[in-house]
Amino acid sequence: MINAIPPVYPITEIQKRFYLDDHRFPVCSAGRRSRKTLIGGRKVIYKALKKSNQQLFMGAPTLSQSKGIFWNGQYSGLQRILPRALIKAESHSDLWVRLLNNSEIHVIGLDKPQRHEGQPWHGGLITEMGDVKKGAWEANIRPLVADTLGFIILDGVPEGRANDYYKLALRAAGGAIPTTVPGKGVYAESPDFPDWAFFSWFSADVLTPEEIISVKQEYDERTYRQEFEGSFEGEEGRAYYAFGLPNISMDAPVNVAAIQVHVGMDFNIDPMTAVLCEVEGDTVRQFDEVYMRHSNTYEMVKHLIEVKGLNPARCTIYPDSTGGAESSNATESDLRILKNAGFKVKAHSTNPRQRDRLIAVNTRCRSMDGVIRLFIQRHCAKTINDLNMVQVLPDGRIDKTQSDTMLTHISDGLGYLIAYLFPVKRKINNIVQQGEFY
Repeated sequence: MINAIPPVYPITEIQKRFYLDDHRFPVCSAGRRSRKTLIGGRKVIYKALKKSNQQLFMGAPTLSQSKGIFWNGQYSGLQRILPRALIKAESHSDLWVRLLNNSEIHVIGLDKPQRHEGQPWHGGLITEMGDVKKGAWEANIRPLVADTLGFIILDGVPEGRANDYYKLALRAAGGAIPTTVPGKGVYAESPDFPDWAFFSWFSADVLTPEEIISVKQEYDERTYRQEFEGSFEGEEGRAYYAFGLPNISMDAPVNVAAIQVHVGMDFNIDPMTAVLCEVEGDTVRQFDEVYMRHSNTYEMVKHLIEVKGLNPARCTIYPDSTGGAESSNATESDLRILKNAGFKVKAHSTNPRQRDRLIAVNTRCRSMDGVIRLFIQRHCAKTINDLNMVQVLPDGRIDKTQSDTMLTHISDGLGYLIAYLFPVKRKINNIVQQGEFY
């Protein structure tokens, strides 16, 4: 038989209901590492074993993701969980297995979903649905099972509300996302769309209390609710929503000759900006800022040394990256100017994702457990104004049209520093016993 789910906590009642559910389009918005994809994969395998000559698929937003999860993954990979005695044939290049009853399970990527429209499908599973290209559901995915009246299981962690996943979750839940109950989860049906159903539960229902405590220290409240409670958080509005009065400290002199200074910098001609910070453990304290109109890197270097009194040997600069990163203004010559002046420069090969950078800053502002790790002196008015005023678009990206009003640049500089020193952890570490859950 198929390998059992590893013993962390026993499978919950809502998870049993999800496994046994027979709706054509169940939507499961549950927290990270909470077994949603593991259970969905078992549903697909069960249906393949139950009926012969079925064509089923398991997919993720990209083929590499699908392969890592559904082909080689420790607890969801077909190569690991299917007993060899059940496999009649297989292709390691095309990623499919044929069972003894001639049912096939294919591992596919949805980066180009139109590739999979040529053959009949009887059902499948899509994980990380929130990251699937907008419009792909109606144009490419839903038609796959129109002629066979097949099923498609949809799971994932929400990615805001400006995507297909949120709309499909609303459809499945009957027009409003219900409140998930700790330890019990939630189930809803749609009175208007009887083929659809909605499931959700928390990561805390599966993971150890120690791991949840650790996670709460590393994420801000909104991100925690989204990533570990499966909550569709609205990302419209303020980009730095966790920033507030507790992050603003009284002005106090800082002897830059006695500390290691950390500088976040945005290479923009008008304005060119920098934030000057002291970093103590996991806490960032901004004590000064630079905001220069119609300037350049040479003038910034001169200002930091002659006006701000920085010793390049005791200063590390975190600039925006070179290369093809989104909104990057840096060039190799900019970085070379800084290095030639004696500054230590630390930068990623490409800028971190905007969304990851926002999460990193918001988590410093106030993490889920209420700890504040970012303090900005009151006279840093440009930085404070940015953190209060910068907006995000409905899909969670920074509204760069605000750059015309001189916003976004100095907070970008702060974000480069924080995202480099305290990057968003995309994979939870130290989860006891259960390996990789999706």
